[in-house]
Order: sequence, then C-alpha cells, then structure tokens
Amino acid sequence: MVLRAGVNWQPTRIERVNDVLNTSTKPLLVVTDVGLALLKYIGNAQGEDALVAELLAAELAAMIGLITPDFAVKRIPVIPTRNPFVIAQSGPAFFSRWEPATTLAPNSQLLRSLRDPRDIAKLVVFDTWLRNKDRFSMAGHGGVVNYDNILIVPDKRKSRLLIIDHSHAFAETTLEDEINADWANEEQVYGLFNEFAPILRRRDVEAAINVICSLAPGDIRDACRSTPIEWGFGRPLADLLSELLIQRAARMQSWLPTAIFDQLELNFEGKEG
Repeated sequence: MVLRAGVNWQPTRIERVNDVLNTSTKPLLVVTDVGLALLKYIGNAQGEDALVAELLAAELAAMIGLITPDFAVKRIPVIPTRNPFVIAQSGPAFFSRWEPATTLAPNSQLLRSLRDPRDIAKLVVFDTWLRNKDRFSMAGHGGVVNYDNILIVPDKRKSRLLIIDHSHAFAETTLEDEINADWANEEQVYGLFNEFAPILRRRDVEAAINVICSLAPGDIRDACRSTPIEWGFGRPLADLLSELLIQRAARMQSWLPTAIFDQLELNFEGKEG
C-alpha cells in the first residue's frame, strides 16, 4: 500500500504566517503555494510525539476509509512568530490542508445528512483503536468532549465527515512511556459522542472492526516506520506499536461492540438493529 503523505497535496513553500492557533500544540495557520494549511512543527508545546501521532493517525485513517484533510511532511526553516514563545524550529513539519467546514455541535442535526452514516461507527472504532482521548473520552476527571475535532463538509446535497487533530492519540503522556506490552489490553471506548446514538448500529461497528483487522500487518508497520528520524520515534518503538495495534484490533472484536452500546445506555437506549 502506498502511504498517503504528500500524494494528493504537497506544499513547496510557505508564503506567510497568518496566525498562531490557541490549541495545545500552538500550530501555525500558514499560506502556502497550494493554499491555507495548518502547520505543526518541531519545538511545539507538546513535543515531537504530537507530530508522530498526527502522521500515523492520518495514514491509518486513510487505510480504513476515514477522511482527514490532505496532509504532507515537508522540511521548513526556523519560523519566528509574533508570539516570542512560539517558534517553529527547522526540520520536518506536519502540514494539513485547511478545510472550510462546520464543526460538530451539541445536539447537532448535521449528522442526519451524512452521505455514509457508517462513518460514525468507523470513527468510534478508530478512536478506540488508537486510544485517542482528545475527541471524546469518559476516562479521567470529567472526561473530554471536543466537538471541534470533527468537521462536517458539504458534499452536494449531503455532507461528509472529516476528522482532525490526533496529536494526543496513542499516549496521554509520552509514546516511550506508554507504548508497552499492556497498551493493547485497555478496554475503554473513545470517540463516542451522545449525538452518535441515533446513527450507530452494531453491524456497522462490527464491520468497522473487521476492516481494521483485515489490514495487512506490513502496511501498519510501514505507517509506523514512516516518521522522520528527527521526530525521535525509533524503529524498535515503531515496530512495537505496529504489533500492538494488530493485537488491539483483534481484541476489540470481543469487547468493543457491547461496550459501545453499554456506554450509550448510561444516558439513553442505543439502537443495535
């Protein structure tokens, strides 16, 4: 399988910095020769693990048919900003195309117009597979509800789901600390917004898990090995993560479908038809 970084979209130069966004990695909104892009860089507030997570999540999402903005990895020079505490260091950076879209909102009706409602099940399974706590999680104190990490993009008379921001996938602290033999065993559901309840079906959840389980191990390994050396994600840890992703996908078959609908029933009855 061909990795997707830079295949459909590849900036070659940055023309100016428009803004520094006030999120955890302080990404830059930049104008490039191919339009607006979000730039995440070496020296960001969350460290290079955030870049690793972004690239791996985007590659793995593409493998299972989830849509992210087009993305690429390109070397940049040092880029100072108006904020003296935000400086993009030179080296390979993660670019994603800036997409004009509507974010999901509480009690939103936008999901009713999705061209493929099965993407909802695929998203919940994907976030759980990657242990992505930064979209929706009931774990921890108060949990996380981040509607901004789901975009709804017009698609003729319908709409499509676009998922963004995976800087905190795989690990809550550091990849080196958390990617270990126990990583695949956690049984926590992620990405399960209450707004998904009317759309989720057990058969779609099971189908999404099967898609992940059918991925070629070599493709998962190649994605995990694709990060630039400057990001510090070495071959041994990359190979361990790829093996753990395979193990976690297989284990999810036995617990995830029931866990999803059990969690929904905390608030209202989920449909399992």
